[in-house]
Amino acid sequence: MWKKLKAWKEKRIGKIEPAANTRAIWGTIAALALLDAIGLQVQGMSLVLMALLSNVIAILLILSISFAYRYIRPRMRISEMTHMTAIILAFTCTVSILSYIVTTLPRPLFDVELAHIDRAMGLHWVAQYHWVMAHPYVQAAFFMAYVTLIPQLLAVIFVLNFHGLCARGWETIWLLVTSCAGCIILSGIWPAEGAFGYYQIEANRAYVQVFMGLHNGTIKTIGDQSIQGVIQFPSFHVALALVLTYAARGRPFLFPLLVEVNILLFLSTPSIGGHHFADLWGGVALALLSILFVRKVISPRLHPDMAKVTKA
Repeated sequence: MWKKLKAWKEKRIGKIEPAANTRAIWGTIAALALLDAIGLQVQGMSLVLMALLSNVIAILLILSISFAYRYIRPRMRISEMTHMTAIILAFTCTVSILSYIVTTLPRPLFDVELAHIDRAMGLHWVAQYHWVMAHPYVQAAFFMAYVTLIPQLLAVIFVLNFHGLCARGWETIWLLVTSCAGCIILSGIWPAEGAFGYYQIEANRAYVQVFMGLHNGTIKTIGDQSIQGVIQFPSFHVALALVLTYAARGRPFLFPLLVEVNILLFLSTPSIGGHHFADLWGGVALALLSILFVRKVISPRLHPDMAKVTKA
């Protein structure tokens, strides 16, 4: 029975040759690495290379597994899943460094305007924060939902590839890249320290301290301490949660699960993540624009090679 099940899965997946996507995504990562190097030089910053060693080793190991399951013992579902995992890790490394460099740009903080938008909508961040902190069960549920973003990403990649939906997996990768790139660009135009720093509530959070150190120029070295997520506007948590839910559409178990988890994640973002409410609306807009861009611009160009599926 198990042999028949495996044979059915392999027959469904067929042969996958995502050559165009492979070239495009690794070219994008290489371009980001070059941009990082230029940015570090221009901003007079340095990078502790040893801090990236474990990530580089992990990427090479995962890629070797992908290579083995593509050419030595062909199992295309496993090969694509591990390949995409390596891509996520490599992209995350390069884009995290870029987010630090962008934070050093001499732009005025946008928190006053974000707080005004919140108040104009009748939303009061301090009152909401204290309400959540006064209800431990709500706080715990919010926290658990907030930290699920990376597991969600890996779960979507696993499920899509397991079911032979390679094209959808590549769509997820490009949604990640597009939304993250948009988030960094917008954060450079409208930088914000976030509600924790602005209202001086939990202002000693690591990411607040790192953000302010980068913004005022006192931090010049990347990698001598753990890298933090320093972008507040727009909320990348909200943007990525929405695009992952979109990517999981049609999956009978995964999609409803992500809908429920990400409703909690959305509600948790102000109090747990220290975001202004306006950051959330920015994240929603970013997600919608990313989906539109991938559907209208990227997919038509890469779709023929996204999943060349032939009968086994």
